[in-house]
Amino acid sequence: MNLEAQKYWESFCLKNGVSQASLYEIFAFGNTKEHADELADLVLEGKKTGTSSGYELYQMDNEPLPKVGDYSVVVNSSKVPIGIIQIVEVLILPWKEITEELAATEGEGDLSLMYWQKGHYNYFKPYYKEHGLLLNEETKIVFERFQLVDRYLPKKEETNAY
Repeated sequence: MNLEAQKYWESFCLKNGVSQASLYEIFAFGNTKEHADELADLVLEGKKTGTSSGYELYQMDNEPLPKVGDYSVVVNSSKVPIGIIQIVEVLILPWKEITEELAATEGEGDLSLMYWQKGHYNYFKPYYKEHGLLLNEETKIVFERFQLVDRYLPKKEETNAY
């Protein structure tokens, strides 16, 4: 349990009249520390407003699918919250139907569909292989669009002035 992220979530809920039960997850984007920080920065800059994951992986891991209205606390590689996002759209579609527009919402690289395909194939491949699943143009992708609804502003430590 990430105590700092949990306290941030509770404070956000109190301040905004949001049910604490509407938290979907506390997570970092990416699969390396560098990638997590890079993607967190893109969220804060407003360049990353979309993310994608493998539909079959939700089933294999027995995890619920994201829903419109869900909130998540995004953390960086040090597990420090950077903000809260809210899902505004969820699409489930085959890999081959991911569009240039959707790919661009991920905010990565040159924002092209080709960049998305190459990067996400390399990202998803080990997870699919681990579960004995095929990754091809028919593979179902869960594509989420989200908005940053709150930025984390940690309280400054009080110092004693001498």
